[in-house]
Amino acid sequence: MQKAARLLAGVIPSEVLMIKVDNGKIFFIENHLFDPVIEKFDGILDRYRRYEVELFVHIVSDPSCRYESGVGSNRTLREIAGLDAKDRFKRILVNKVVNANPKGFYANKVKKDKALPDEIKSVSFAYCHQDEVSKHFSARNSEYGFVFFHDFLQRLGMLPVRYINEEDEESIRRLVFNEAYLLEAYGRSYDMRWENEWRINRDLFFDFEDVAFIVVPDDEYFEFIDFTIKEDLEYLVLPSSVFNDPLQFFLIAHTMEHHAWNQIALYGEWKVDFEMFPEFTDEERAEFMARCGEHVACLAKAEIQDVYERRFVSRFMSFASSLKEDFLRKTSFNELKTVSANAGEPYQTHRDLMMHCYTERLDVQRKNIDL
Repeated sequence: MQKAARLLAGVIPSEVLMIKVDNGKIFFIENHLFDPVIEKFDGILDRYRRYEVELFVHIVSDPSCRYESGVGSNRTLREIAGLDAKDRFKRILVNKVVNANPKGFYANKVKKDKALPDEIKSVSFAYCHQDEVSKHFSARNSEYGFVFFHDFLQRLGMLPVRYINEEDEESIRRLVFNEAYLLEAYGRSYDMRWENEWRINRDLFFDFEDVAFIVVPDDEYFEFIDFTIKEDLEYLVLPSSVFNDPLQFFLIAHTMEHHAWNQIALYGEWKVDFEMFPEFTDEERAEFMARCGEHVACLAKAEIQDVYERRFVSRFMSFASSLKEDFLRKTSFNELKTVSANAGEPYQTHRDLMMHCYTERLDVQRKNIDL
């Protein structure tokens, strides 16, 4: 279901979104940081079943994808046209630049002997819900991607795509003069409105602090951890299952570099090795998901929220800590202790959900575990 449809249907109240677009401006939604601190386990589900992760995602295309076939085959830069998505991704990681490509309604209207004009070159982003990212993986035949902080993209002038079908003649003329790169068209055989696409009209140069995290296929997670260490690249890496397979993410979460758990505490205190648990049988998997399906979905949400918010909220905390205490006491900033506690909540949620799910897993798999 598209984001707009969910909003219209009242499924997602705006106050529980991670970020929100309002009058063309992108805002981080901070409401939850001022909520009472979660003190009971049930409070985790109360908060996270309503919390919706939405992000601006850039997926690196593979040359085999539909975007680089037919009329789109001549739009890729020559130096990367022969590279697969993985090599393109590594190139971006090292060079810290995403090159703009020709896009939009006018990309196919250029004379044969003319180069594609810079006015229609752009870098694209999908503004999408967590469970919609897998559609972009499929469309681009790639699970390599970037999630940049929204305020960084906003400073670069990122704007939503506009469709000629929905604009009047005066509006189209204004856009051609000012933002021709934003114009697209849709029809029966080509309708990409589902992408909820935004664009920046330039090559995107960035630094490590502009990137919330990068995304790689699960089976290449440790390869990219090693690659970032070898190349001295300061990226936080997440596996693609955090978007498209919450159960798979749950199964590998303890191995991730920024968690690196050696043991898990069952029933809140009994520590055991993760290796104690065998692979699920089909029957066990079904029973576990019946018990913990919502919990592992919340776990994936909390993971994304944690890595995105951790540094973003730290900017606010750094700013607020520099203000005079007597001023803080007289304003809404007097709730900084609550904000500080809630800023660490996603990490604590991850821990508590992992302990709960593994306790349930023990019960589900008890007959196949040598205790």
